[in-house]
Amino acid sequence: MADPVVLRIIFGDGSDARKLNLVSGIPETVAELHHFVKTCYQLHEDFRMQYMDPDFKDFINLTSRSEIQNKSTLKVIYMTLTPPVDSYITLYPVEPSDAAIISSNDQTFSPSSVASSSSADTLYTSTPHSSPEILLSGLSSWPKVFVVPKFTYKAEFELQQKNNEFETNGTNFNPGPKLKGIILDGLAQEMMKYTKYPKDYQCEEVAAALTRTHPCLGQLGSKTGFWGWKQSLKYKMQNYRTKLGRLGHPEIRVNSLKHKLEGQGKAAANIKKPRKAEVYYIPLHPKGETAESLEKERIALLSELKKRDNEVVITAKMEKTFSHRCLEVVEQRPMIGDFKNRWPALFEPSEVNAEFMRITTKPLQTKFLSQLDHFSDKLMEIFTCKGGVKGQKIKRILAMKDLCDDINVRRECILRSLVVYLNEDPDVFFKEYLPTAVEDAERDITTTVMGIYSIRRDGHEEPEDVGVVVEGIKVLNNLASVTTAFIMLFGLIYALDLAFPDNLKYTFEFLQKIIMNLDGHKLNLKIQQLKIKLFS
Repeated sequence: MADPVVLRIIFGDGSDARKLNLVSGIPETVAELHHFVKTCYQLHEDFRMQYMDPDFKDFINLTSRSEIQNKSTLKVIYMTLTPPVDSYITLYPVEPSDAAIISSNDQTFSPSSVASSSSADTLYTSTPHSSPEILLSGLSSWPKVFVVPKFTYKAEFELQQKNNEFETNGTNFNPGPKLKGIILDGLAQEMMKYTKYPKDYQCEEVAAALTRTHPCLGQLGSKTGFWGWKQSLKYKMQNYRTKLGRLGHPEIRVNSLKHKLEGQGKAAANIKKPRKAEVYYIPLHPKGETAESLEKERIALLSELKKRDNEVVITAKMEKTFSHRCLEVVEQRPMIGDFKNRWPALFEPSEVNAEFMRITTKPLQTKFLSQLDHFSDKLMEIFTCKGGVKGQKIKRILAMKDLCDDINVRRECILRSLVVYLNEDPDVFFKEYLPTAVEDAERDITTTVMGIYSIRRDGHEEPEDVGVVVEGIKVLNNLASVTTAFIMLFGLIYALDLAFPDNLKYTFEFLQKIIMNLDGHKLNLKIQQLKIKLFS
Protein backbone atom coordinates (compact mmCIF):
# COMPACT_ATOMS: atom_id res chain seq x y z
CA MET A 1 0.00 0.00 0.00
CA ALA A 2 1.27 3.50 -0.83
CA ASP A 3 2.42 5.82 1.97
CA PRO A 4 0.00 8.56 3.12
CA VAL A 5 0.48 11.92 1.42
CA VAL A 6 -0.41 15.46 2.50
CA LEU A 7 -1.06 18.14 -0.13
CA ARG A 8 -1.67 21.87 0.16
CA ILE A 9 -4.61 23.01 -2.00
CA ILE A 10 -4.95 26.73 -2.87
CA PHE A 11 -8.24 28.18 -4.10
CA GLY A 12 -8.70 31.42 -6.02
CA ASP A 13 -6.19 34.19 -5.31
CA GLY A 14 -4.46 32.24 -2.57
CA SER A 15 -6.34 33.60 0.41
CA ASP A 16 -8.05 30.23 0.84
CA ALA A 17 -5.62 27.34 1.38
CA ARG A 18 -6.50 23.92 2.78
CA LYS A 19 -4.71 20.71 3.69
CA LEU A 20 -5.68 17.49 1.89
CA ASN A 21 -4.77 14.13 3.47
CA LEU A 22 -4.48 11.22 1.04
CA VAL A 23 -4.36 8.13 3.25
CA SER A 24 -3.87 5.80 0.28
CA GLY A 25 -1.22 7.93 -1.40
CA ILE A 26 -1.37 9.94 -4.63
CA PRO A 27 -3.99 8.61 -7.10
CA GLU A 28 -2.74 6.76 -10.16
CA THR A 29 -3.81 9.46 -12.65
CA VAL A 30 -4.36 13.21 -12.70
CA ALA A 31 -8.00 12.57 -13.62
CA GLU A 32 -8.51 10.54 -10.43
CA LEU A 33 -6.87 13.29 -8.36
CA HIS A 34 -9.07 15.88 -10.08
CA HIS A 35 -12.18 13.85 -9.22
CA PHE A 36 -11.03 13.36 -5.62
CA VAL A 37 -10.46 17.11 -5.09
CA LYS A 38 -13.79 17.93 -6.71
CA THR A 39 -15.63 15.43 -4.50
CA CYS A 40 -13.77 16.19 -1.28
CA TYR A 41 -14.37 19.95 -1.44
CA GLN A 42 -17.75 19.66 -3.23
CA LEU A 43 -16.71 21.90 -6.13
CA HIS A 44 -19.51 22.56 -8.62
CA GLU A 45 -17.59 24.48 -11.27
CA ASP A 46 -15.20 22.96 -13.79
CA PHE A 47 -11.55 23.58 -12.97
CA ARG A 48 -7.99 22.61 -13.79
CA MET A 49 -5.07 22.12 -11.40
CA GLN A 50 -1.60 23.61 -11.32
CA TYR A 51 1.42 22.58 -9.26
CA MET A 52 4.24 24.69 -7.81
CA ASP A 53 7.23 24.00 -10.07
CA PRO A 54 10.53 24.01 -8.08
CA ASP A 55 12.56 25.21 -11.08
CA PHE A 56 10.49 28.25 -12.05
CA LYS A 57 9.06 28.93 -8.58
CA ASP A 58 5.65 29.40 -10.16
CA PHE A 59 2.45 27.44 -10.82
CA ILE A 60 2.32 25.31 -14.00
CA ASN A 61 -0.54 23.19 -15.34
CA LEU A 62 -0.56 19.69 -13.86
CA THR A 63 -0.39 17.00 -16.56
CA SER A 64 1.33 14.11 -14.77
CA ARG A 65 1.12 12.69 -11.26
CA SER A 66 4.92 12.45 -11.24
CA GLU A 67 5.04 16.23 -10.83
CA ILE A 68 3.65 16.01 -7.30
CA GLN A 69 4.84 14.35 -4.13
CA ASN A 70 4.25 14.54 -0.39
CA LYS A 71 3.63 18.14 0.82
CA SER A 72 3.38 19.51 -2.73
CA THR A 73 1.25 22.62 -3.35
CA LEU A 74 -1.57 22.54 -5.89
CA LYS A 75 -3.72 25.40 -7.12
CA VAL A 76 -7.32 25.13 -8.29
CA ILE A 77 -8.03 27.31 -11.34
CA TYR A 78 -11.73 27.70 -12.12
CA MET A 79 -12.69 27.51 -15.78
CA THR A 80 -15.42 30.14 -15.36
CA LEU A 81 -15.33 33.63 -13.95
CA THR A 82 -17.54 32.84 -10.97
CA PRO A 83 -15.99 30.48 -8.41
CA PRO A 84 -18.27 28.20 -6.43
CA VAL A 85 -19.21 29.12 -2.89
CA ASP A 86 -20.35 27.03 0.04
CA SER A 87 -23.81 28.61 0.21
CA TYR A 88 -25.66 29.27 -3.00
CA ILE A 89 -29.10 29.19 -4.57
CA THR A 90 -29.86 26.63 -7.26
CA LEU A 91 -32.30 27.65 -10.00
CA TYR A 92 -34.70 25.16 -11.52
CA PRO A 93 -37.00 25.52 -14.52
CA VAL A 94 -40.55 25.20 -13.20
CA GLU A 95 -43.69 25.20 -15.26
CA PRO A 96 -46.53 27.34 -13.87
CA SER A 97 -48.70 24.24 -13.42
CA ASP A 98 -46.21 22.50 -11.14
CA ALA A 99 -47.44 22.37 -7.58
CA ALA A 100 -44.33 20.77 -6.13
CA ILE A 101 -41.92 22.87 -4.11
CA ILE A 102 -38.33 22.24 -5.13
CA SER A 103 -35.93 21.26 -2.41
CA SER A 104 -32.77 23.29 -1.88
CA ASN A 105 -30.91 20.03 -1.20
CA ASP A 106 -31.22 18.98 -4.85
CA GLN A 107 -27.98 20.19 -6.46
CA THR A 108 -27.99 17.97 -9.52
CA PHE A 109 -28.69 20.63 -12.14
CA SER A 110 -25.75 22.27 -13.75
CA PRO A 111 -26.07 25.78 -15.23
CA SER A 112 -25.95 24.28 -18.71
CA SER A 113 -28.78 21.89 -17.98
CA VAL A 114 -30.96 24.72 -16.76
CA ALA A 115 -30.19 26.83 -19.78
CA SER A 116 -31.09 24.01 -22.11
CA SER A 117 -34.67 23.73 -20.86
CA SER A 118 -37.64 25.02 -22.79
CA SER A 119 -37.80 28.78 -23.08
CA ALA A 120 -41.41 28.68 -22.00
CA ASP A 121 -40.38 27.51 -18.53
CA THR A 122 -40.11 29.93 -15.64
CA LEU A 123 -37.18 29.96 -13.23
CA TYR A 124 -37.91 29.94 -9.49
CA THR A 125 -35.42 29.87 -6.65
CA SER A 126 -35.30 26.65 -4.70
CA THR A 127 -37.08 26.55 -1.35
CA PRO A 128 -36.79 23.98 1.45
CA HIS A 129 -39.62 21.50 1.50
CA SER A 130 -42.02 22.42 4.29
CA SER A 131 -44.02 19.22 4.61
CA PRO A 132 -44.70 18.37 8.28
CA GLU A 133 -43.94 14.70 7.59
CA ILE A 134 -40.58 15.59 6.06
CA LEU A 135 -39.64 17.81 8.97
CA LEU A 136 -40.70 15.11 11.44
CA SER A 137 -38.69 12.35 9.82
CA GLY A 138 -35.67 14.60 9.30
CA LEU A 139 -34.45 12.62 6.30
CA SER A 140 -32.84 13.91 3.14
CA SER A 141 -31.22 12.40 0.08
CA TRP A 142 -27.71 10.96 0.38
CA PRO A 143 -25.19 13.85 0.31
CA LYS A 144 -22.69 14.31 -2.48
CA VAL A 145 -19.97 14.51 0.18
CA PHE A 146 -20.56 12.89 3.57
CA VAL A 147 -19.60 15.17 6.46
CA VAL A 148 -18.26 13.36 9.51
CA PRO A 149 -20.15 14.51 12.62
CA LYS A 150 -18.55 15.76 15.81
CA PHE A 151 -18.12 13.09 18.45
CA THR A 152 -18.00 13.59 22.22
CA TYR A 153 -15.59 16.24 23.53
CA LYS A 154 -13.25 13.62 24.99
CA ALA A 155 -13.25 11.62 21.74
CA GLU A 156 -12.57 14.71 19.62
CA PHE A 157 -9.73 15.77 21.93
CA GLU A 158 -8.09 12.34 21.77
CA LEU A 159 -8.47 12.15 17.99
CA GLN A 160 -6.95 15.59 17.57
CA GLN A 161 -3.90 14.51 19.57
CA LYS A 162 -3.51 11.37 17.46
CA ASN A 163 -3.94 13.38 14.25
CA ASN A 164 -1.09 15.66 15.35
CA GLU A 165 1.10 12.63 16.03
CA PHE A 166 0.22 11.21 12.62
CA GLU A 167 1.23 14.45 10.87
CA THR A 168 4.48 14.55 12.82
CA ASN A 169 5.73 10.99 12.55
CA GLY A 170 3.08 9.12 10.48
CA THR A 171 1.94 6.93 13.37
CA ASN A 172 -1.48 5.38 12.86
CA PHE A 173 -3.91 5.04 15.75
CA ASN A 174 -5.89 1.93 16.64
CA PRO A 175 -8.68 3.11 18.99
CA GLY A 176 -9.85 0.97 21.88
CA PRO A 177 -13.31 -0.62 22.01
CA LYS A 178 -14.88 2.30 23.89
CA LEU A 179 -13.62 5.04 21.55
CA LYS A 180 -14.33 2.91 18.48
CA GLY A 181 -17.87 2.42 19.72
CA ILE A 182 -18.33 6.18 20.13
CA ILE A 183 -17.05 6.78 16.58
CA LEU A 184 -19.27 4.10 15.04
CA ASP A 185 -22.32 5.30 17.00
CA GLY A 186 -21.81 8.86 15.79
CA LEU A 187 -21.39 7.77 12.16
CA ALA A 188 -24.38 5.42 12.30
CA GLN A 189 -26.65 8.10 13.73
CA GLU A 190 -25.58 10.48 10.98
CA MET A 191 -26.20 7.83 8.31
CA MET A 192 -29.65 7.17 9.73
CA LYS A 193 -30.57 10.73 8.72
CA TYR A 194 -30.31 9.60 5.09
CA THR A 195 -31.14 5.90 4.96
CA LYS A 196 -31.90 2.91 7.16
CA TYR A 197 -30.44 0.55 4.55
CA PRO A 198 -27.11 1.98 3.33
CA LYS A 199 -25.60 0.37 0.27
CA ASP A 200 -22.05 -0.86 0.00
CA TYR A 201 -20.77 2.28 -1.73
CA GLN A 202 -22.40 4.49 0.92
CA CYS A 203 -20.66 2.66 3.76
CA GLU A 204 -17.44 3.00 1.78
CA GLU A 205 -17.96 6.76 1.35
CA VAL A 206 -18.51 7.19 5.09
CA ALA A 207 -15.42 5.15 5.98
CA ALA A 208 -13.34 7.15 3.49
CA ALA A 209 -14.69 10.42 4.90
CA LEU A 210 -13.74 9.30 8.40
CA THR A 211 -10.11 8.62 7.44
CA ARG A 212 -9.93 11.94 5.55
CA THR A 213 -11.22 13.86 8.55
CA HIS A 214 -9.10 11.87 11.01
CA PRO A 215 -6.12 10.53 9.01
CA CYS A 216 -4.71 8.83 12.11
CA LEU A 217 -7.53 6.25 11.78
CA GLY A 218 -6.23 4.97 8.44
CA GLN A 219 -5.59 1.23 8.41
CA LEU A 220 -2.24 0.15 7.01
CA GLY A 221 -3.26 -3.48 6.52
CA SER A 222 -6.09 -2.49 4.20
CA LYS A 223 -5.81 -1.85 0.47
CA THR A 224 -8.08 1.21 0.69
CA GLY A 225 -7.01 2.28 4.15
CA PHE A 226 -10.53 2.03 5.59
CA TRP A 227 -11.88 -1.45 4.75
CA GLY A 228 -12.18 -2.41 8.43
CA TRP A 229 -14.18 0.73 9.21
CA LYS A 230 -16.50 -0.02 6.30
CA GLN A 231 -17.25 -3.53 7.61
CA SER A 232 -17.75 -2.26 11.15
CA LEU A 233 -20.25 0.31 9.87
CA LYS A 234 -22.29 -2.41 8.16
CA TYR A 235 -22.56 -4.37 11.42
CA LYS A 236 -23.34 -1.21 13.39
CA MET A 237 -26.16 -0.22 11.03
CA GLN A 238 -27.55 -3.76 11.24
CA ASN A 239 -27.58 -3.52 15.05
CA TYR A 240 -29.34 -0.14 14.85
CA ARG A 241 -32.02 -1.59 12.58
CA THR A 242 -32.58 -4.43 15.05
CA LYS A 243 -33.12 -1.96 17.87
CA LEU A 244 -35.47 0.19 15.77
CA GLY A 245 -37.41 -2.91 14.77
CA ARG A 246 -37.99 -3.79 18.43
CA LEU A 247 -39.35 -0.27 18.94
CA GLY A 248 -41.80 -0.79 16.07
CA HIS A 249 -40.28 1.44 13.40
CA PRO A 250 -42.57 0.92 10.36
CA GLU A 251 -39.87 0.64 7.70
CA ILE A 252 -37.85 -1.84 9.78
CA ARG A 253 -40.92 -3.77 10.91
CA VAL A 254 -42.19 -4.37 7.37
CA ASN A 255 -38.82 -5.91 6.49
CA SER A 256 -38.66 -8.28 9.44
CA LEU A 257 -39.05 -12.03 9.05
CA LYS A 258 -41.91 -12.06 11.54
CA HIS A 259 -43.89 -9.60 9.44
CA LYS A 260 -44.94 -11.53 6.36
CA LEU A 261 -48.10 -12.89 4.79
CA GLU A 262 -49.42 -16.22 5.99
CA GLY A 263 -48.66 -19.30 3.95
CA GLN A 264 -45.27 -18.10 2.72
CA GLY A 265 -43.24 -20.45 4.86
CA LYS A 266 -40.08 -19.39 6.64
CA ALA A 267 -38.60 -17.55 3.70
CA ALA A 268 -38.49 -13.76 3.78
CA ALA A 269 -40.87 -13.62 0.82
CA ASN A 270 -42.42 -10.28 1.73
CA ILE A 271 -39.23 -8.34 2.33
CA LYS A 272 -39.63 -4.82 0.94
CA LYS A 273 -36.81 -2.31 0.85
CA PRO A 274 -36.14 0.89 -1.08
CA ARG A 275 -34.87 -0.18 -4.49
CA LYS A 276 -34.95 2.99 -6.59
CA ALA A 277 -33.22 5.54 -4.30
CA GLU A 278 -36.40 6.39 -2.36
CA VAL A 279 -35.66 8.66 0.60
CA TYR A 280 -39.12 8.31 2.17
CA TYR A 281 -40.15 4.72 1.59
CA ILE A 282 -42.26 4.21 4.72
CA PRO A 283 -42.10 7.49 6.66
CA LEU A 284 -43.34 7.91 10.22
CA HIS A 285 -46.84 9.24 10.80
CA PRO A 286 -47.08 12.96 11.60
CA LYS A 287 -46.91 13.84 15.29
CA GLY A 288 -50.18 13.10 17.04
CA GLU A 289 -51.58 11.08 14.13
CA THR A 290 -52.47 7.38 13.96
CA ALA A 291 -53.55 5.04 11.19
CA GLU A 292 -57.16 5.56 12.27
CA SER A 293 -56.98 9.36 12.24
CA LEU A 294 -55.24 9.38 8.85
CA GLU A 295 -57.89 7.06 7.44
CA LYS A 296 -60.47 9.66 8.48
CA GLU A 297 -58.38 12.27 6.64
CA ARG A 298 -58.46 10.06 3.55
CA ILE A 299 -62.24 9.86 3.67
CA ALA A 300 -62.45 13.63 4.14
CA LEU A 301 -60.18 14.01 1.12
CA LEU A 302 -62.74 12.23 -1.07
CA SER A 303 -65.28 14.91 -0.14
CA GLU A 304 -62.84 17.73 -0.84
CA LEU A 305 -62.33 16.41 -4.38
CA LYS A 306 -65.95 17.21 -5.19
CA LYS A 307 -65.41 20.92 -4.52
CA ARG A 308 -64.18 23.40 -7.12
CA ASP A 309 -60.92 25.33 -6.88
CA ASN A 310 -59.88 23.32 -3.87
CA GLU A 311 -56.32 22.40 -4.87
CA VAL A 312 -54.68 23.92 -1.78
CA VAL A 313 -56.76 21.88 0.66
CA ILE A 314 -56.31 18.71 -1.42
CA THR A 315 -52.54 19.12 -1.52
CA ALA A 316 -52.41 19.73 2.24
CA LYS A 317 -54.41 16.57 2.94
CA MET A 318 -52.27 14.56 0.51
CA GLU A 319 -49.18 15.76 2.39
CA LYS A 320 -50.71 14.82 5.72
CA THR A 321 -51.72 11.31 4.61
CA PHE A 322 -48.44 10.55 2.84
CA SER A 323 -47.18 8.07 5.46
CA HIS A 324 -50.57 6.32 5.56
CA ARG A 325 -50.52 5.94 1.78
CA CYS A 326 -46.94 4.64 1.65
CA LEU A 327 -47.62 2.00 4.28
CA GLU A 328 -50.72 0.86 2.40
CA VAL A 329 -48.81 0.54 -0.86
CA VAL A 330 -45.88 -1.39 0.59
CA GLU A 331 -47.72 -3.63 3.03
CA GLN A 332 -50.95 -4.41 1.21
CA ARG A 333 -49.78 -4.31 -2.42
CA PRO A 334 -53.28 -3.27 -3.60
CA MET A 335 -54.58 -3.64 -7.12
CA ILE A 336 -54.29 -0.41 -9.09
CA GLY A 337 -58.03 -0.17 -9.65
CA ASP A 338 -58.78 -0.47 -5.93
CA PHE A 339 -56.02 1.96 -5.00
CA LYS A 340 -57.27 4.54 -7.50
CA ASN A 341 -60.73 4.35 -5.97
CA ARG A 342 -59.27 4.95 -2.52
CA TRP A 343 -56.83 7.69 -3.56
CA PRO A 344 -58.22 9.36 -6.71
CA ALA A 345 -56.40 12.62 -5.93
CA LEU A 346 -53.05 10.93 -6.56
CA PHE A 347 -53.87 10.30 -10.20
CA GLU A 348 -53.48 13.89 -11.34
CA PRO A 349 -50.27 15.24 -12.96
CA SER A 350 -49.71 17.85 -10.24
CA GLU A 351 -50.06 15.27 -7.47
CA VAL A 352 -47.82 12.77 -9.26
CA ASN A 353 -45.14 15.49 -9.29
CA ALA A 354 -45.78 16.26 -5.62
CA GLU A 355 -45.71 12.59 -4.58
CA PHE A 356 -42.43 12.01 -6.38
CA MET A 357 -41.00 15.02 -4.53
CA ARG A 358 -42.20 13.59 -1.22
CA ILE A 359 -40.61 10.20 -1.94
CA THR A 360 -37.27 11.24 -3.43
CA THR A 361 -36.99 14.93 -2.36
CA LYS A 362 -36.30 15.72 -6.03
CA PRO A 363 -38.55 17.43 -8.61
CA LEU A 364 -39.89 15.12 -11.30
CA GLN A 365 -41.16 16.81 -14.46
CA THR A 366 -38.94 19.88 -14.41
CA LYS A 367 -35.75 17.93 -13.78
CA PHE A 368 -36.62 15.19 -16.26
CA LEU A 369 -37.24 17.65 -19.09
CA SER A 370 -34.26 19.82 -18.25
CA GLN A 371 -31.83 16.90 -18.14
CA LEU A 372 -33.32 15.28 -21.24
CA ASP A 373 -32.93 18.54 -23.17
CA HIS A 374 -29.41 18.94 -21.82
CA PHE A 375 -28.34 15.54 -23.17
CA SER A 376 -30.51 15.57 -26.31
CA ASP A 377 -27.86 16.74 -28.79
CA LYS A 378 -25.30 14.23 -27.54
CA LEU A 379 -27.87 11.43 -27.49
CA MET A 380 -28.90 12.12 -31.09
CA GLU A 381 -25.24 12.13 -32.09
CA ILE A 382 -24.82 8.70 -30.48
CA PHE A 383 -28.05 7.37 -32.00
CA THR A 384 -27.22 8.47 -35.55
CA CYS A 385 -23.90 6.60 -35.38
CA LYS A 386 -25.70 3.33 -34.73
CA GLY A 387 -25.63 0.92 -37.65
CA GLY A 388 -27.51 -2.18 -38.69
CA VAL A 389 -31.21 -2.83 -38.32
CA LYS A 390 -31.42 -0.81 -35.11
CA GLY A 391 -29.69 2.10 -36.80
CA GLN A 392 -32.21 2.11 -39.62
CA LYS A 393 -35.08 2.02 -37.17
CA ILE A 394 -33.62 4.91 -35.20
CA LYS A 395 -33.22 6.97 -38.37
CA ARG A 396 -36.91 6.47 -39.19
CA ILE A 397 -37.87 7.58 -35.69
CA LEU A 398 -35.62 10.66 -35.73
CA ALA A 399 -36.97 11.63 -39.16
CA MET A 400 -40.25 12.49 -37.41
CA LYS A 401 -38.66 15.44 -35.63
CA ASP A 402 -37.52 16.95 -38.94
CA LEU A 403 -41.13 17.22 -40.11
CA CYS A 404 -41.99 19.83 -37.49
CA ASP A 405 -40.36 22.20 -35.08
CA ASP A 406 -42.04 20.96 -31.88
CA ILE A 407 -40.04 20.38 -28.70
CA ASN A 408 -42.47 17.67 -27.57
CA VAL A 409 -42.02 15.71 -30.81
CA ARG A 410 -38.25 16.03 -30.47
CA ARG A 411 -38.36 14.68 -26.92
CA GLU A 412 -40.63 11.82 -27.92
CA CYS A 413 -38.29 10.84 -30.77
CA ILE A 414 -35.33 10.79 -28.38
CA LEU A 415 -37.18 8.55 -25.91
CA ARG A 416 -38.28 6.13 -28.63
CA SER A 417 -34.75 6.06 -30.08
CA LEU A 418 -33.32 5.40 -26.63
CA VAL A 419 -35.55 2.33 -26.31
CA VAL A 420 -34.36 0.99 -29.67
CA TYR A 421 -30.70 1.78 -28.91
CA LEU A 422 -30.91 -0.29 -25.71
CA ASN A 423 -32.24 -3.22 -27.76
CA GLU A 424 -35.81 -2.95 -26.47
CA ASP A 425 -39.03 -2.71 -28.44
CA PRO A 426 -40.85 0.66 -28.30
CA ASP A 427 -43.88 -0.71 -30.16
CA VAL A 428 -44.73 -2.94 -27.19
CA PHE A 429 -44.78 0.04 -24.85
CA PHE A 430 -45.92 2.98 -27.01
CA LYS A 431 -49.31 2.23 -28.58
CA GLU A 432 -50.65 4.62 -31.24
CA TYR A 433 -54.18 4.48 -32.65
CA LEU A 434 -56.31 6.36 -35.16
CA PRO A 435 -59.51 8.04 -33.91
CA THR A 436 -61.48 5.50 -35.95
CA ALA A 437 -59.91 2.62 -33.99
CA VAL A 438 -60.99 3.64 -30.49
CA GLU A 439 -62.64 0.27 -29.88
CA ASP A 440 -59.38 -1.51 -30.74
CA ALA A 441 -57.57 0.83 -28.37
CA GLU A 442 -59.95 0.11 -25.51
CA ARG A 443 -59.60 -3.63 -26.07
CA ASP A 444 -55.80 -3.46 -26.10
CA ILE A 445 -55.74 -1.30 -22.98
CA THR A 446 -57.52 -3.95 -20.92
CA THR A 447 -54.72 -6.43 -21.67
CA THR A 448 -51.83 -3.99 -21.16
CA VAL A 449 -49.80 -4.37 -17.96
CA MET A 450 -47.96 -1.06 -18.33
CA GLY A 451 -47.71 1.32 -21.27
CA ILE A 452 -48.60 4.59 -22.96
CA TYR A 453 -51.29 5.05 -25.59
CA SER A 454 -51.92 7.96 -27.96
CA ILE A 455 -54.75 8.67 -30.39
CA ARG A 456 -53.60 10.74 -33.36
CA ARG A 457 -54.91 11.46 -36.84
CA ASP A 458 -52.71 10.80 -39.87
CA GLY A 459 -50.55 13.80 -40.68
CA HIS A 460 -51.32 15.54 -37.37
CA GLU A 461 -48.55 16.37 -34.92
CA GLU A 462 -50.74 16.98 -31.87
CA PRO A 463 -52.43 13.83 -30.48
CA GLU A 464 -56.11 13.98 -29.58
CA ASP A 465 -55.51 11.95 -26.43
CA VAL A 466 -52.49 10.58 -24.59
CA GLY A 467 -52.73 8.41 -21.50
CA VAL A 468 -50.99 6.04 -19.11
CA VAL A 469 -52.10 2.44 -18.57
CA VAL A 470 -51.25 0.30 -15.54
CA GLU A 471 -52.74 -3.14 -14.98
CA GLY A 472 -55.23 -2.66 -17.79
CA ILE A 473 -56.62 0.60 -16.36
CA LYS A 474 -56.31 4.16 -17.67
CA VAL A 475 -54.76 5.84 -14.68
CA LEU A 476 -54.14 9.12 -16.54
CA ASN A 477 -55.50 10.51 -19.80
CA ASN A 478 -55.77 13.76 -21.79
CA LEU A 479 -52.08 14.47 -21.20
CA ALA A 480 -50.23 17.06 -23.26
CA SER A 481 -47.75 14.74 -24.98
CA VAL A 482 -46.22 11.27 -25.02
CA THR A 483 -43.21 12.65 -23.14
CA THR A 484 -45.46 13.98 -20.39
CA ALA A 485 -47.15 10.58 -20.19
CA PHE A 486 -43.76 8.89 -19.88
CA ILE A 487 -42.80 11.23 -17.03
CA MET A 488 -46.09 10.63 -15.25
CA LEU A 489 -45.63 6.86 -15.55
CA PHE A 490 -42.12 7.17 -14.13
CA GLY A 491 -43.55 9.09 -11.16
CA LEU A 492 -46.38 6.59 -10.64
CA ILE A 493 -43.89 3.72 -10.55
CA TYR A 494 -42.39 5.40 -7.48
CA ALA A 495 -45.73 6.40 -5.97
CA LEU A 496 -47.17 2.88 -6.35
CA ASP A 497 -43.90 1.06 -5.57
CA LEU A 498 -43.97 -0.79 -8.89
CA ALA A 499 -41.12 -2.53 -10.65
CA PHE A 500 -39.88 -1.20 -13.96
CA PRO A 501 -41.46 -3.06 -16.90
CA ASP A 502 -39.33 -6.01 -18.00
CA ASN A 503 -39.55 -5.06 -21.67
CA LEU A 504 -38.09 -1.59 -20.94
CA LYS A 505 -35.97 -2.21 -17.85
CA TYR A 506 -32.77 -0.80 -19.40
CA THR A 507 -34.54 2.35 -20.59
CA PHE A 508 -35.99 3.03 -17.16
CA GLU A 509 -32.66 2.32 -15.48
CA PHE A 510 -31.02 4.90 -17.74
CA LEU A 511 -33.72 7.45 -16.94
CA GLN A 512 -33.49 6.79 -13.21
CA LYS A 513 -29.73 6.72 -12.81
CA ILE A 514 -28.49 9.06 -15.55
CA ILE A 515 -31.33 11.49 -16.29
CA MET A 516 -32.75 11.75 -12.77
CA ASN A 517 -29.42 10.98 -11.07
CA LEU A 518 -30.98 8.61 -8.55
CA ASP A 519 -28.50 6.03 -7.23
CA GLY A 520 -26.27 5.96 -10.29
CA HIS A 521 -23.29 4.24 -8.67
CA LYS A 522 -23.99 0.73 -9.93
CA LEU A 523 -24.95 0.48 -13.61
CA ASN A 524 -25.82 -2.31 -15.98
CA LEU A 525 -23.12 -2.86 -18.62
CA LYS A 526 -25.35 -1.45 -21.39
CA ILE A 527 -26.07 1.69 -19.39
CA GLN A 528 -22.42 2.02 -18.39
CA GLN A 529 -21.31 1.95 -22.04
CA LEU A 530 -23.93 4.54 -23.02
CA LYS A 531 -22.89 6.75 -20.10
CA ILE A 532 -19.25 6.64 -21.22
CA LYS A 533 -20.26 7.77 -24.72
CA LEU A 534 -22.57 10.41 -23.29
CA PHE A 535 -19.89 12.02 -21.14
CA SER A 536 -16.96 11.54 -23.51
